[in-house]
Amino acid sequence: MNNIKVLYENENLLVIDKPSGVVVNRAITHSLATVQDFIEENIDSEAQPADDEVSDYQSRSGVVHRLDKDTSGALLVAKNVKTFEALQKQFKDRTIKKEYVAIAIGKITDEKIEINAPIDRNPKERFKFAVVAGGKESITIIEKLFELTQGENVFTALKVMPLSGRTHQIRVHLAAIGHPVAGDPIYSTKAQYEKLAQYYPRMMLHSRCLEFEDQSDGARKTVCAPVPDEFGPNF
Repeated sequence: MNNIKVLYENENLLVIDKPSGVVVNRAITHSLATVQDFIEENIDSEAQPADDEVSDYQSRSGVVHRLDKDTSGALLVAKNVKTFEALQKQFKDRTIKKEYVAIAIGKITDEKIEINAPIDRNPKERFKFAVVAGGKESITIIEKLFELTQGENVFTALKVMPLSGRTHQIRVHLAAIGHPVAGDPIYSTKAQYEKLAQYYPRMMLHSRCLEFEDQSDGARKTVCAPVPDEFGPNF
């Protein structure tokens, strides 16, 4: 998988740039190469003692968090259990800052929006998530960057900062306000997806930057993944 690039690395962790279309974790239902395969083949990580139970660190090959298959960008990987647990705690405590960029369908007029809407599995379609009363607290901050057009279609480029880390959170929240991510095969309508595929054949969501505390020296570091060319020249 030579299309995966390492953006930052030290003795305890690395940040990789995951391409769109690559699955992070291995699964019975997925037979193609994953980020886990790349890590195990290319990264010198701490081995787990043979007589220990398989830990979360080992079962995930040190991948600290997840990105959806069709989302690209910065992904944190720990090389040892201590770093893995420390980074997971930072995610839990919400001290890691995450910044995404997205292209949303339609014109968004507000310069800044805070979406505070609970997310859980969609009771009608269990493979999807939705804003559901009584779901898990989910907060997303959206900042408008600029508008753009493709043919007769208007889109809005966004900087997106999820303060929580729910599955499909950005995708669900943008769909909930009527502006799904362009190229999203699940949360845009079938008509939208088919009509706009000529302009955006992938889901236009990218994990641009991660800011975290590096356990190696205690300093906060920001690592950013270049925005892919398909987003256009203005990011």
